[in-house]
Amino acid sequence: MTATSTIDGRLAPSVNTIIAGCDALKDAAEDVAAAGRSIVETCRKVSDVMSALGVDALSDRSSFGAVPMAMKAIVASASKYVDAKTGVSLKQWAEFVSSAQTCFDRYLDNLNQIAAAAERHEGAALDPEQLRKDKRIIEDTQLQTKLWRPMMTRLPQLSGVVEALLASKSEPAPKDELSDEKQGWGSKLKGAVDKVKEHVVDEHGEILRSLLGPVSDLRHRISQLHQDVEQMSTCMFELEDLLELQATQIQITLGDIQGRQAEILGQRITVAIVIPRLRKRLTRASQQVDQYQGYLQKLEAIRPRAGLSETVYSALSCEYEAALESAAVAVRSCKAEVASWRVIGRQLLEANQTWLHEERAAVTAREMIGQLPANQARERLAGIGRELRRTEEARRLLVDA
Repeated sequence: MTATSTIDGRLAPSVNTIIAGCDALKDAAEDVAAAGRSIVETCRKVSDVMSALGVDALSDRSSFGAVPMAMKAIVASASKYVDAKTGVSLKQWAEFVSSAQTCFDRYLDNLNQIAAAAERHEGAALDPEQLRKDKRIIEDTQLQTKLWRPMMTRLPQLSGVVEALLASKSEPAPKDELSDEKQGWGSKLKGAVDKVKEHVVDEHGEILRSLLGPVSDLRHRISQLHQDVEQMSTCMFELEDLLELQATQIQITLGDIQGRQAEILGQRITVAIVIPRLRKRLTRASQQVDQYQGYLQKLEAIRPRAGLSETVYSALSCEYEAALESAAVAVRSCKAEVASWRVIGRQLLEANQTWLHEERAAVTAREMIGQLPANQARERLAGIGRELRRTEEARRLLVDA
């Protein structure tokens, strides 16, 4: 679809917008990584408990000996509860948790490469070959993000697994009932086995409590799991949107995309990256002004009782005054940049909003006539909704800054 505005050269993808995009991606990647680490730590603790129970290696354990028999009884009881609670076996959950950790470690490597791109481009001319490498990293990260999402939908069910493990601690191991035809000698053998099991559990109850103790420690982490997953999901949507914008502007910078599409992208980059980063720089510079003003005031206040010599006092004063001036210059520069954006800001934001509404109508129409599958339409409409919210946020930033 088309927009109805005339955009000046500041909106064209350039060295500055590439660097701003890298900077935004670095922050987004770090947010995803931070949220993901908390989730994976929970997975690791669940995995440790399952390993302690020998869930992934029961077939290799001997049937003889007190501890193996007690372990089998506990795992049998836990498996029954987990199956009933989640519909998935305890062994399958152990495999899922292990797979989730491996998948996230690989994903984290991609996120680290995304973050490194910001430092690589800082203060350097853009190298076409390096941009192509960055684009491949972005595409790989987009793929890994899509692979991670299905796992995200299953992670909250781990709370059911942990609760089932906790519930199983107080339940006796399931007993196999013998049919009437197997009474007699078989019944006596069964009674003897039950007595052995009871003896084993009594004698080694302390061992079992030490093995299952870590499950109780998971209660707090599991209670936070839903919130962690929701936080990571939100961060991932932000990352995905920025990855798509960055990949497209690299294509335009390399000359792979031209014309009206480049102009539309300029609007989207300004809304999603340039204006928010400008506000961030202004906020950071303003905080530094306050910080160094505070240092100077406190230095003056403590000077008498600290017994500072004139040399030390002068050195610290000069250091803080220089930093204060540098921050003040940055504040003035950012405010001037905000003022310049305000000149075209209203037109830009209205044009972008118009284009997004047209895109939403087009996506809905494509779904209705069967050109676009329902799941793809939902995903695209959700993305348009996020961009519309960013447009409103950018409008507020220009007004409030």
